[in-house]
Amino acid sequence: MLGNGYEWAVARRYLLRPPSDGFISLNTILSVSAIAVGVMVLISVMSVMNGFRAGLMESVLGYQGHAVVSGYGGRIEDHETLVKRLRQIPGVVRVRPYLQEQVVAMNAGRNKGAIVRGLPKSQLSKKGLDSMTVLRGSVEAAQENGGLVLGYVLAQRLGVTVGSEVTIISPRSVATPFGSTLRYLAYTVEAVVEVGLYQYDETFIGMPIEEAQRFFRAGDSISTIEIFMDNPEDIDSVFPLIQETVGKSAYVASWRSFNPALMGTLQTERVAMFLILSLIILVAVFNVSSSLVMLVKEKSGDIAILRTMGATRASIRKIFLIVGLSIGFTGIFVGSLLASLIVIYIEPIKRFIEWMTGQNMWDPATRFISEIRAEADPTEVAMTIAVAVLMSFLATILPAMRASRLDPVSILRHE
Repeated sequence: MLGNGYEWAVARRYLLRPPSDGFISLNTILSVSAIAVGVMVLISVMSVMNGFRAGLMESVLGYQGHAVVSGYGGRIEDHETLVKRLRQIPGVVRVRPYLQEQVVAMNAGRNKGAIVRGLPKSQLSKKGLDSMTVLRGSVEAAQENGGLVLGYVLAQRLGVTVGSEVTIISPRSVATPFGSTLRYLAYTVEAVVEVGLYQYDETFIGMPIEEAQRFFRAGDSISTIEIFMDNPEDIDSVFPLIQETVGKSAYVASWRSFNPALMGTLQTERVAMFLILSLIILVAVFNVSSSLVMLVKEKSGDIAILRTMGATRASIRKIFLIVGLSIGFTGIFVGSLLASLIVIYIEPIKRFIEWMTGQNMWDPATRFISEIRAEADPTEVAMTIAVAVLMSFLATILPAMRASRLDPVSILRHE
């Protein structure tokens, strides 16, 4: 008679003590490796996509705000009163007024289209720049000296650095005794910053708002007011209050309207990528199923002996379910561990690959954001593990059922 719990002992023997030819042990290693690779790839790729979306959102929202109030004709008069009223709306944590105009920036024969932002004193500081990173110089010096803050890509295109002079040309013509002419002035570059989004880094110019109002002859008016929420997802409930506060003096847009096609594409790609990469796990569990079928054939004599010793069909099924699920769970654990290491060390891994291949693996010009990042979503990780467990279980059922239906009499007769 067989004692209780013998199924685990038999399953462990099949997993860890293969026959002398080593076929089963190699097959087990390959099965575990296949599932581990599938889980690792799925979690890693989804985490990189989440990191890309989060980085894109942070850069866009950090630069444009969660809601943007724009004046008709590009000007908002008496903006101080409107700013105070907007700050009193529940959920609003910060309001940022500024003057924005398109210009042409020139230096030593080089010219580039750019966007000038006249920023208040509170924003021309490291704290006020939000997601921007100061690479060279001092943004406080720009406020004190009436200088410029340039995006690093724009600075590279113009061939300038801190201390260089850049000529700003406004497309708005001004009347002179000799006719209309373009307005232009030379300013000193006081700081070079990284906005975090490539298209902004190649166009951003910041200057004190007083200097911008004087240069563009805007008086005390501004062009835009940006509103920042405690939680950007709450914008739908707060948006009607913002519109009511602004009234007909300007028009309002929420962050959901910024690049809607891009945001929709990213969401669609996440779903499609999850489904496509899940096929890797499906292929891996087919390998588990085939190896279990071979194991059943290899161990048919053992199964017959166990049946004659009193083992039930349910016990035989349990043995092979334990074997299959052990392979599946081990592969899932190893794959999750490897994916965690990739998520944590994604930047060093990128640098190592670039060093090995000599290629730039993350070009900001084509990837929008300046650096690669990975953020694991607990819900997606749980879904990945659940899908892998379900597939492993389904792949194990057929071989286990086949093993339990073997006739011990016919097997022993041919042994």
